[in-house]
Amino acid sequence: MFRKIMIATDGSETSQKASKMGVELAQKHGAEIVVVYVADTSRLGYLPDYIQYSGTIRDLMLKEGKDATDQVEDLAKEEGVGCEKIILEGRPSDELLRLSNEAGIDLLVMGSVGRGGLDRFLLGSVAEKVTQHSKVPVLLVPGEKVHK
Repeated sequence: MFRKIMIATDGSETSQKASKMGVELAQKHGAEIVVVYVADTSRLGYLPDYIQYSGTIRDLMLKEGKDATDQVEDLAKEEGVGCEKIILEGRPSDELLRLSNEAGIDLLVMGSVGRGGLDRFLLGSVAEKVTQHSKVPVLLVPGEKVHK
């Protein structure tokens, strides 16, 4: 049923959990994975002293993306699953939707919450936007709930 599964990662614990599930599904279906990290460079222009720091912050975001996608690639190799890594820049929800449509994706796997916090409150959840507008099925993997 699935030939190409896209796994969206931001390096968070929830996206690591989603990555494991996506790789497991790919293994069971004989599918390959496309692991994607989107550096949210769309927000850099809102930072004070943007011009001075934008290169450094962008470089850190891209390094984080490389580390996150490398981690999923290692997991895929352990399970004998083919893996393509893609690091994009822009608004995460927009880029994930665009790529899932253009790359012939059969299933998009992502965590229900990522790094979030105040960003989620102000901008809305990436997962929420993706599930509302996706033309391909989306599997949301829940994060761990913390009970106080």
